[in-house]
Amino acid sequence: MKKSLILILSIIFSIVLYGQVKAKVTGLCSNCHTMHNSQGGADMADYGSANPEAPGTGPKESLTRGTCFGCHGQVGALNIKPIESSDIPQVYHTNTTDLAAGNFYHITKVGGSDTFGHNVKQLANVENTGLSTPPGDENTTGIDAAGTPNFTCAGAYGCHGDRSVTGDWAAMKGAHHTDDGVLKFGSISEAGQGGSVGLSYRFLYKVKGGEDSDWQATSGAADHNEYKGASDGVEATYPDPGGNTISGLCAECHGNFHGPRAVGSDITNTATGSPWLRHPSDIVLPNSGEYSEYNTPNTGSYSLTAPLARQAIPDSALSGISLNSDVIMCLSCHGAHATNYYKLMRWDYASDTLLSPTPVPTDALYGCIICHTSKN
Repeated sequence: MKKSLILILSIIFSIVLYGQVKAKVTGLCSNCHTMHNSQGGADMADYGSANPEAPGTGPKESLTRGTCFGCHGQVGALNIKPIESSDIPQVYHTNTTDLAAGNFYHITKVGGSDTFGHNVKQLANVENTGLSTPPGDENTTGIDAAGTPNFTCAGAYGCHGDRSVTGDWAAMKGAHHTDDGVLKFGSISEAGQGGSVGLSYRFLYKVKGGEDSDWQATSGAADHNEYKGASDGVEATYPDPGGNTISGLCAECHGNFHGPRAVGSDITNTATGSPWLRHPSDIVLPNSGEYSEYNTPNTGSYSLTAPLARQAIPDSALSGISLNSDVIMCLSCHGAHATNYYKLMRWDYASDTLLSPTPVPTDALYGCIICHTSKN
């Protein structure tokens, strides 16, 4: 009996340790939490206290030491902020290298613009473009970036977390502590993804994908995220991303941009083809015509300027692309949080220079010609 009990306890202990080893967050609880917001006579909940949100140093929900933007927008020169053994990706910083989703700092910096990114309320930046609700908002999300700003990081009026739940903390509950190995290269399992916020790509509920280990702080043709795409668009219904794709997530707020694309077609029928009503997303890049030489000056390798999604998430970041299989997505042209360019584009689409002899990101067509190669 004693031996059996020891065996059972050993198994349980091993399972607990395994879960801790593979948990999303590692390190001391006090890296992120504070019991009474007091240590040595000083407040502990001070993460991001100098950022535009001005969250102050008072107690925060879930006993955390900062808000979403407080932890991930600490203003400094680092794009990844180390706290003891925890690394916190930064979405508001002054580093010259942005992480994969971009940098909200481009909106508020000198020379920045509301048109450069998603103007979340944490920026305390009054929307001045005359744009309040999300463009293409066919699902009537209730998101407001101007009148009574409620556009936020997570939940019903944000992108991350459970979008059926109101409130950033409530929408993210438990996500940071989830064993998310199914999203990591080397142990990718699409079947295991999307069932909870913590099991969803970058905590975007129900979205699938493969997560780069340093959020693309270092990046290359074989060092990047892998995004989920579909051979044909699936209608999104708020708060459910169509087809578990990254474009399906975008379509929850910008649904009219993801809907019928070709004359005479609906979202489930792209056979009609050109002429397009709008630039298609969640559609296969064909191995024909102007598209057959994707990124040819760079030997046809995966482009970080105009990345493609995959119908099946690979178990490692692939340097090559597969025409007639890989997928054009919203993020092929746009950033997620904010970029240095008009309309969250990955290159300067509003530039007066169409193309330089040696193309650069400040050329208006720089990213276009990666897919539309023969038009260069």
